[in-house]
Amino acid sequence: MSKTISLRLPRETIKKLRELADKEGKDRSTLIREILEHGVKEKNIDHAVELYRRGQFTGWKAAQLAVISLWSFYKILAEKGILIQYSEHDLEEDLKA
Repeated sequence: MSKTISLRLPRETIKKLRELADKEGKDRSTLIREILEHGVKEKNIDHAVELYRRGQFTGWKAAQLAVISLWSFYKILAEKGILIQYSEHDLEEDLKA
């Protein structure tokens, strides 16, 4: 089920959205939904990475939070220059999950 929301955007942003929607052959609403869904997913990943970096989540738990595979999560960590650390305690925690 979907809900309608409204938001205010600068005219220039609206113009860019219209141009991009035209280029992709989509209506503006569809494009905005896609952009928001992508942004929410990326924000979720960023949050999971931060929890992992702080040592609050194991890689496995962070990957689950981000709704991606463990290997994809480790690839993102590598791209961000974050070292992968895995201890016996992390293994125990992952086995409980």
